[in-house]
Amino acid sequence: MNPERRMNLFSSHLQRIVAELEADGWVVTIDGRGLLGALTADFVARRGDETLIGELASRDTAERDSLEQLARLAESIPNARLQVYWLGDAIEDLPPPVNVERIIAEAQRVLPISASASLLMAWAGFEAAVSHLSSRLKLQELQTGASPWHAVTNLYSLGHVDETDFKRLSELWRVRNDIAHRGSPVSPSDEDILFVLDVARRMLAGQYVSVDDMVEWFLDRYEDPVNQLPYDGAEGGYQYQGDGPYDADDVLREAFPQCSEQALGEAAHLLNGMSTEWILKRDEQ
Repeated sequence: MNPERRMNLFSSHLQRIVAELEADGWVVTIDGRGLLGALTADFVARRGDETLIGELASRDTAERDSLEQLARLAESIPNARLQVYWLGDAIEDLPPPVNVERIIAEAQRVLPISASASLLMAWAGFEAAVSHLSSRLKLQELQTGASPWHAVTNLYSLGHVDETDFKRLSELWRVRNDIAHRGSPVSPSDEDILFVLDVARRMLAGQYVSVDDMVEWFLDRYEDPVNQLPYDGAEGGYQYQGDGPYDADDVLREAFPQCSEQALGEAAHLLNGMSTEWILKRDEQ
């Protein structure tokens, strides 16, 4: 990408991001010079006690050390986080799903022969599946232009990849790099490789749903009965009239049967902390 086009892309993305943040109630300072000590970010946004440090980057311009310094700084500030917005160099075609499925199947066939080779193939399938997930979520800047792992980290920061999965994937990403780039003799476990293959298959098929996404889906459709129904303690509580009460765990299991037990349990736990009974919102009835 030539410098002029990159600058235009940077400017248009920055304007869009700032507009979206301001619409959500953030106060945005462009070029956070002086706000972060010796470090500079493309912008710093604040909303109440929250701080968002924003940085736009592409494969050509990203400086890993700088991003790591900003990440460490964000960790040191209460209620702060770093958000990296990756700019694609060009729109590319997604890999055909049949090709991705073939890679995933080959990785599983290779597993009994060589765990290292299987992980490398499984990771190739996973990276392709990530691009499909990004496309499905309409996150164009994550589809292409960013390295596959940068796309994963941004999906995680946006709540589309669970924390538990991200931590395990981070460990396996380092193992994969040690094998691919350093010829490390490390041998990943069968369980780890099968985990990568499972995540890849679900992302490719549109069946990977994070805890945050499940909770958001549920709250779009259900609400606490206090918002609709009269309460009579002598008559057993809320006076349901043919609809409800719904149990969050039951609803999630029916809607997302492909999700892991851990993710379903965590999403249900979060919702049960809000209410133990639910009713369909009026526009869902």
